[in-house]
Amino acid sequence: MHKQMKDLQQLKGVGKVLSQRLAQSGYDSISKVAAAQTKGLERIAGMHPKKVRAIVTQAREMTGEAEKDRHTWPEEKGEGQTRQV
Repeated sequence: MHKQMKDLQQLKGVGKVLSQRLAQSGYDSISKVAAAQTKGLERIAGMHPKKVRAIVTQAREMTGEAEKDRHTWPEEKGEGQTRQV
């Protein structure tokens, strides 16, 4: 669990205690935090709505960069079409 905690601490606002709480609650990776529902994270002690948004946004940016090669993203102009990146 120590490695997962260190990984979570890459997120601004997540220190040793909060990373331990996240990991114990099942959010033991940045990708799980990125995919998390707000209500689930808000149940964790120390996670206020503003902090949840900030942490989830960071996690999504980090995982989005790592996964661009594997996803189909909508066109920027948003005409419902998708393109392979």
